Amino acid sequence: MTRVLTFTLAACLTASIAVAQEPSPAITLLPATPSQWDVAAHLTWLGERRTAQPFQWDRWINVASGGGTIGYYWTSHLKTELDVSTSTEDEIYSFEPIALPGTNTFLPLERDHEFRLTTAALGVVGQFYENTWFHPFVSAGLELVHEREHVETTVPVVPPRGISPPIVTVPETIVRLSARPYVVTGFKVYVSQRAFIRSDVRASWSADGLAALAWHNGVGFDF
Repeated sequence: MTRVLTFTLAACLTASIAVAQEPSPAITLLPATPSQWDVAAHLTWLGERRTAQPFQWDRWINVASGGGTIGYYWTSHLKTELDVSTSTEDEIYSFEPIALPGTNTFLPLERDHEFRLTTAALGVVGQFYENTWFHPFVSAGLELVHEREHVETTVPVVPPRGISPPIVTVPETIVRLSARPYVVTGFKVYVSQRAFIRSDVRASWSADGLAALAWHNGVGFDF
């Protein structure tokens, strides 16, 4: 009987050691089945460079912007993505000297330019790594821009003595539509199997060179 108990205990101990030595399964944050879509909401710092307008000092518009993206994965590393966003308003002031008819007198007109932008960008994204929690990516595509500029002109309160300048100022609203290429670099950090934090920088270009810089930060999920 003692021999039987000894043999049984030895067999159990050997089996336990063998099980303990088996490698543990790999732990990953990504689900076993790959996702086909992802969506994200983002807040953005947007800088727009004004090159075609006669501003004497600051040629950059700096605004906050908000929007969202939706992407479709063709493979685990390649997807198509649509980004839509709209901005708050920013102001730039300009001064324009106006010569009064028949005199050598110039009046400085102050113009207040208020800008608001809405963009829709469609691009192709290349995402690196697989089955990890950190994914850097690059992207390139075309950005459509709807720009609204509202201009208020201010005439000096007291004109030169004896001169009544025939200047009438009317608020003006200008709408511009444009298309420009862009490139993006950024990363996604997964905090669960489906949810992630995303940050990226987008540079847009026009015929005059660098047109805009946008820094996006947001959250999203795969499905």
